[in-house]
Formats: sequence, C-alpha cells, structure tokens
Amino acid sequence: MIYAENIFVALAIPLVIAAVLLKGSARRFTGFYAAGLAACLLASYINGFLASASGMTELEVTIRLTPICEELLKAFPVFFFAAVFEPKRSDLFSAAVAVGLGFATLESVCQIVAYGAAEFYFVLLRGFSAGAMHTISSAMLGYGLALLSRRRLILLPGSFGLLCAASVLHSLYNLFVTAWGAWRIVGYALPLATTAALYLLFGRRLEIRN
Repeated sequence: MIYAENIFVALAIPLVIAAVLLKGSARRFTGFYAAGLAACLLASYINGFLASASGMTELEVTIRLTPICEELLKAFPVFFFAAVFEPKRSDLFSAAVAVGLGFATLESVCQIVAYGAAEFYFVLLRGFSAGAMHTISSAMLGYGLALLSRRRLILLPGSFGLLCAASVLHSLYNLFVTAWGAWRIVGYALPLATTAALYLLFGRRLEIRN
C-alpha cells in the first residue's frame, strides 16, 4: 500500500523550513512547489472518488476525467495568485512551473514506491514522460496567462482555452501510453516533443518580460 499522505509530509516539511529561511522569489517558488505537492495528493483522492462514482472503467476515467481533474487542481493556485496578488508576468510563469514540478514530484515518488526503482529505465522513462508532461502543461498555462494578463477582455475565455489545451495534452498522453506498440512510444515522446515544438515556435519569446 502507498501512503501518499506520509510521502507528502516527508517532502513538504523541508519545503516549509526552506520557506522560512528564504525570501522573495525563492520563497514564492518554494511555496508553489509545495502547492503542487498538495494538488497531487488531493487529486489522488478525487480521482479515486471519480473512479468509484462514475461507473466508468479505469481506462475511461484515466482518459476522460483524470486529466481535467488534475489540470484544474494544478491551475487553481496559479489562478488564485493571479487574481489576488496581480503578480508580475514572469512571477506568474514561474509559479505555474513550480506547481507542475511539485505535482510531478509527488506522483513520481509514489510510482517509484509502488513499483520500485531497481530498473533504471523505468525511473528515466517516468521522468521524461509523465514528469515532463505535468511540467510542460503547467508551463503552457502559466505562459498563456502571462500573455493574457494585459488583455483583460479575453482573460476569461482565454483562461478556459488554456485549461482545455492542458487537459487535451494530458488526455492524449494518457491515451497513448495505455495503448500498445508505436502509439505507446508516441505517448512517451509527446511531452518532450511538445516542449521542443513550443521552443522552436516561440524561441526567445518564451522569456517573459514584465
């Protein structure tokens, strides 16, 4: 049995101590990293409830419901930060990346605890696939919100569109990695391919200027 709550506490305590010692952007990044850990823990509860209450198969839940649930939970602290504190655009992007990293960390640790770390290829594949997927989907959200922050008229529909895009990317990843053969390879490669495509498309414009 995986005691995700215990793993969360073990990871969160050093972050709380670090947040007391740090200041400014470093403290903020640490706080949002911890928020990502909390979002992952909460997602594990909600996903379990959805699986039992929806009547869907485990595969259907993984493809249809889990991506929406997890992307919403990752987005919530970022939206809250944007709405309440009106941060700089670069800070908004950093917050979104930190949440994605925290979410990916707890999920990866729980997977390693469940399946072991004896096979190095499994750990490596986990980091470059699911770990990268959570990070890049949150980064997409943060970058999009940073761009929309100066376009108030389209902020709400734009935010909804960003959530949809992140959820679709997540759903496609889950769909492909649960398939067999070449489609699974496509799924594993999707996060890094998306990262490369965004960098090639936007290049230096990925650097957020306040």
